[in-house]
Amino acid sequence: MSAGRPPEGPKHADHLDGDNETKRRLRVVLETLSGERSVESACEELGVSPSRFHELRREALQAALDGLAPGASGRPKRKGPEGDSQRLEALERENEDLRFELQAAFVRTEIALAMPHVLTRKARADIKKKARQARRRLRQGSGEPGSGT
Repeated sequence: MSAGRPPEGPKHADHLDGDNETKRRLRVVLETLSGERSVESACEELGVSPSRFHELRREALQAALDGLAPGASGRPKRKGPEGDSQRLEALERENEDLRFELQAAFVRTEIALAMPHVLTRKARADIKKKARQARRRLRQGSGEPGSGT
């Protein structure tokens, strides 16, 4: 006498995730494979022709075969240090580009201030304000001592 649970056979389909109709169809296919049901009876149960039933059964078996195919063992690889270093290099390039743009804006402001006869009083005030902000950003970005927050 063997110990353990009795085999469930096609009723294993009831424990899978999916809707009840799909489970019923899988159970019928499994019953034909185990010899519990004839193909003709399965066709009547599912309301399909024998050729369509054979196609369904082949698709179910192919999906089972694909699901059982061995995959790579272990956990998937994480991005290694080379992925982090590439990201760091990209961020450093972007940082350098932004510093260059800020410096160019600062130079344009200084040029505009050197030509006061071209600007109105309000425009000069706006330029001075932007120049102060640009100097502050440069000091904060460079990490110089005494560069307030």
